[in-house]
Amino acid sequence: MNRPTPHRSFEPSAHAAGQTRPSTSRSSWSSQRGSALLAALCFSSVLALAMSSYITLCYRTLELSSRTVQSTRSIELAETGMEEALWALNQTNYNWSGWTIVGTTATKSVTGFTYESNITGGFQVTITSYNGSAGTRTVTATGTTHQPNGTDLRRTLTATATQAPLFVNAIAATTSTVVFSNGGTADSYDSSLGSYGSQTPTYSAVVASLAPATSSATVQLVNAQIKGFGTSLYSGGPSYSTSARLYGPSTPGTTKIDSSRISSSPYQPIFAITTVSGSGTTLANPALDSTTTIGSPTDTAPAIYYSTGLDLRGTTRIKVDGPVRLVVSGSFYIGLYGGTPKIEVTTNGTLEVFAAGDIAIYGHGIDNKTRNPQRLAIYGTNTLTVPDMNTGTEFYGVIYTPTGNFTVAGNSTIYGAIVAKKVSLTGTTPVIHYDLNLRNSVFTGAETPFAITNWRETTNGG
Repeated sequence: MNRPTPHRSFEPSAHAAGQTRPSTSRSSWSSQRGSALLAALCFSSVLALAMSSYITLCYRTLELSSRTVQSTRSIELAETGMEEALWALNQTNYNWSGWTIVGTTATKSVTGFTYESNITGGFQVTITSYNGSAGTRTVTATGTTHQPNGTDLRRTLTATATQAPLFVNAIAATTSTVVFSNGGTADSYDSSLGSYGSQTPTYSAVVASLAPATSSATVQLVNAQIKGFGTSLYSGGPSYSTSARLYGPSTPGTTKIDSSRISSSPYQPIFAITTVSGSGTTLANPALDSTTTIGSPTDTAPAIYYSTGLDLRGTTRIKVDGPVRLVVSGSFYIGLYGGTPKIEVTTNGTLEVFAAGDIAIYGHGIDNKTRNPQRLAIYGTNTLTVPDMNTGTEFYGVIYTPTGNFTVAGNSTIYGAIVAKKVSLTGTTPVIHYDLNLRNSVFTGAETPFAITNWRETTNGG
């Protein structure tokens, strides 16, 4: 039988009993609201500080970015000024219009460059010794950008501009090959240190060809002994026989061809030959076995002589006794048809020959008594000319025939350098002693441009 479930006794709640529930006090609620407000204020303050710092950072970053942009523009303006100076220096008979000349200093200012946000700019460039006879000029260019707030940003470049050397190689072919048909030697010395015999030969003679790369070597050594380097666009390097050597001071004796001294990046500047003009003296072909003196030790500028052609025979002599420019519109022959004729450059003399026809230096050749290769230069201007040399007299000088071939026949000895369209050395023992001082020499017979040799930069804050 089911037992009845007992009923719980009813206990009235406090409300039922007429009592009230205890409530939170007013002061407690106020305290909580104050804490929340304080926290909100602190957070707002921190956020405000963070936003302020961020805005300041953004402003500083923008300012720095803008300053960097304007500083870059200032250096670009300075570079523009440098280009303006080089352009002026490399003009023939430039009248320097637009430049302010004070003594030997030329200055030019250019303004009117405009950018965004009302920013303007300009440059000032100064050339020191702008018209000097020496081959070095100092160029200072300052680029300036003017800010709307009145500040300026300046950057300055100071550079040394020097006329580029022409004879940087011992032997160079401008568009064809350099060929030693049999043997021969090439080494180097420095004439500024004295004679060749007074110093130990060095290993800096460069044999170079600028001929386009082909399937065969454009520098052909055969049996030649080269103390120096070989360079051409042909990736296979020079060709050679088992008797040839291309080496340096540290090349092992068992190594015939030192691969570390071979490159495929030849360099040989090709400059236009100067056109000689102005008043001068007509030089007739000298009488047989006579002696003719041209130039004078007292001349401060080269005396110009014009000839329609020279053909020296027998014992004919031309003595150069001062600075001379000899312009030959026809052929230039020394001993081609026999005899022992010669041109003698005295210790007072300097000779530049500009030959438009064939060149042949035989007999006793050109005897440069100064023993300084810088004092004798031969320029060939005819694209059809076939100049050659075969003389027992040592040749101290340089030869530049960029559009004509040049042949060193016999066993000639040359102290200096050769640049020609093609260079052939056909003798059994031709000798080339390259003068390292030519790398610092400027020849007025070629239109050698000014180039930057060194520079430095300074920044002036505005």
